[in-house]
Amino acid sequence: MKRRTEKRHSEPARRWRGRSIVAAGLVGFVMVAAVVIWRRGYGVTQGVELRTLDRQRMQLEAQKAALERVVRDEAGRGRLGPVAESRLDMHVPPDSEVIVLPAPPAPGGAPRDRAAP
Repeated sequence: MKRRTEKRHSEPARRWRGRSIVAAGLVGFVMVAAVVIWRRGYGVTQGVELRTLDRQRMQLEAQKAALERVVRDEAGRGRLGPVAESRLDMHVPPDSEVIVLPAPPAPGGAPRDRAAP
């Protein structure tokens, strides 16, 4: 009779263990699926933000190029010449007022080579 009693106690334990494994597997599957869905949603959100930032970067680069163009135009001699003459009372000197100074000798007494970089 001992054998029959042992079988009775072991059968429900085996059935419960099998159900537990299936339940744990389903819970694990649901958790993994939830993480995958969350990760995809996060990736989509980051993609939208990345496209927005890229669009903003392109607009800022275009604005920078336009500002550099304005600075280049305003810093040209044609624009600064009249401003310097009117505001600073400056003028381009005639040739009689220009003095060309010789270049100082290079250290060590060797003559300077202007063609060398």
